[in-house]
Amino acid sequence: MFGIGPQELIIVVFLALVVFGPRRLPQMARDLGRFVSEARHSIDEFKEELGSEEVNEVRSDVQESSNERAPSKDPDTHGQKP
Repeated sequence: MFGIGPQELIIVVFLALVVFGPRRLPQMARDLGRFVSEARHSIDEFKEELGSEEVNEVRSDVQESSNERAPSKDPDTHGQKP
């Protein structure tokens, strides 16, 4: 998880407990959880919106490109464009 081992995680939690105190730590954990959840939701929405528009645009570009580069079926040209 983030390249942090269990020992480091325990130290971070202990330091947070000492710095913020036992009263504020649960509320801060909830706030952090909400923030992470909202951030993931926003990122997912952005990916969906960007992906649908960009994918359609790229697909049409690839289709046009492949149509332009389609080899000739004329046996005299051996697949070369005239």
